[in-house]
Amino acid sequence: MDPTLYRAAVEGNVQLMKTDVEVGCQVTPQGNTILHLAALYGHFDLAREVLTVSPALLCRQNKKNETALHVAAKEGHTEVVRLLLSGAVGESKETLMRMTDDNGDTTLHKAVRKQHVDVVRVLVKEDPECEFPANKAGETPLYLAAESGFYDALVEILESCKTPTYAGPCHRTALHAAIIHRREGNFSSSCEEADKWGWNSLHYAVKQGLKEIVSDMLSWKTSLGYCPAGSEDDWTTIFHIAAHELGCVLMMKEIIKHCPDCWEMLNSSGRNALHVAILNNNRRVVKFLLNSPGYSNLIDATDWDGNTPLHLLAASGYHIRELINHPRAKKMEFNKENQTPLDLAVSSAITGWPENKGSLLKNLLRFGQFGGRDFEIKREEKRMPTAENETETRWENYKGRIDNYMKVAQTHLVVATLIAAVTFTAGLTLPGGFDNNPGPNQGMALLIRKTVFKAFVVTNAISFVCSSGAVFSYIAMAAIDAFAKNLAAITLLYRLSTFWLFFALAAVMLAFVTGTYATLAHSTTTLAIVVSALSSIYFFMLFVYMSAMKYGL
Repeated sequence: MDPTLYRAAVEGNVQLMKTDVEVGCQVTPQGNTILHLAALYGHFDLAREVLTVSPALLCRQNKKNETALHVAAKEGHTEVVRLLLSGAVGESKETLMRMTDDNGDTTLHKAVRKQHVDVVRVLVKEDPECEFPANKAGETPLYLAAESGFYDALVEILESCKTPTYAGPCHRTALHAAIIHRREGNFSSSCEEADKWGWNSLHYAVKQGLKEIVSDMLSWKTSLGYCPAGSEDDWTTIFHIAAHELGCVLMMKEIIKHCPDCWEMLNSSGRNALHVAILNNNRRVVKFLLNSPGYSNLIDATDWDGNTPLHLLAASGYHIRELINHPRAKKMEFNKENQTPLDLAVSSAITGWPENKGSLLKNLLRFGQFGGRDFEIKREEKRMPTAENETETRWENYKGRIDNYMKVAQTHLVVATLIAAVTFTAGLTLPGGFDNNPGPNQGMALLIRKTVFKAFVVTNAISFVCSSGAVFSYIAMAAIDAFAKNLAAITLLYRLSTFWLFFALAAVMLAFVTGTYATLAHSTTTLAIVVSALSSIYFFMLFVYMSAMKYGL
């Protein structure tokens, strides 16, 4: 494009159009005409003059196949959009509005994506008969408005367009988009349409916890509550979805209000809602189902593999006492692998639960009247040649974890012993010395009346007691490792001794600070304060370490 013409277009210089300059064939490197530039910068007067001189530029497309109307709609220049539409008459207006760029976007796509509500209002009223189909990505203007939460555009399109297209990418509808992104919308006609993964709008509403929307949908059509979500081989129901999500008890109650028998539904694995809640450790849902007498059949129901909810609880390692103690929880129930919940609990404990899950096994043994038949049979089966390697591997893993604890404990034992020795010595050789003068105070500590000295004595004693406790715990760990090989007991003692050791280190540091201050304060207070401040670095390091452990750094 001629530089003079380009600058005039950018500045909106209308006077240039009254010269003999040929504007129709002048384009930029991207194929933009002077009308494209007028639309880009919102120069209404320039655009009007260009249309008067070269009306053919109205439908001219640049290298992205965009018309000037596309550009004006994208930039939100409403008056320019009206001007360009007025320049087209009859069928040419519809043709202009329905022209698409390289991405398949119409002018309405552009306006909705950039959220220019005034432009959207003009476009939908000019062509109410248009369905506004999807672009190459499968996005309709209605879908884009729903996905982005552009509520005003939703209202304009739904009120003005007679037959709008609801479809979106992945076979989703505008209602899918509204619910997935927690937007409001009312598209009753598309409630039942499933997306690429077989989920309809109600399924997403339940997953998102949108209780009011779920209530409205089920009130409109109760049968929606029984539509499965997923594929033919892997599907679930809205009640299972609610059981899967944490804290969805209110959602489950809302679903039951409209579909009172939906709690009986099973998923593709033959599992009920209680199975799903246990697999996800959703304790609130489990307690809700257990405390509802009408759903007691869920407790002893089996899936396609013969597993009851108690089987799944035992295999997972989660500890939900209410289910273990429930009278309907059959402790001697066998699954299709001929295993009871106790068998699964023992097997899972050997292969390696987190230590805090061990209480599940203890409570199964305590509250479950299992008898010895099945458990002994399973132990005999484990000694068969076909299972020998598997049992060996589990035992090696079990022993390996114990060995790891004992290796670390050896280093800790040395540290604990040193602290105990140092604090014992410090208790006998107190800072400041003793009164050696004959008299009633002979043999007493010289600094006994100072508060900071008393703090030294207390913290030193605490450090000695804690380090001694840690030493005792490590000795107990060694004894258990030698005779019992009890991982749970070793783990408990390791954690207890580590706690004692950290406490002893903190106390010995405080004893050092207080003892130093007590001996230096009477001669040089500044030096005593400096030493105390330097010693506080330990507590900062301890804080950093605990923070790193907390956040897994």
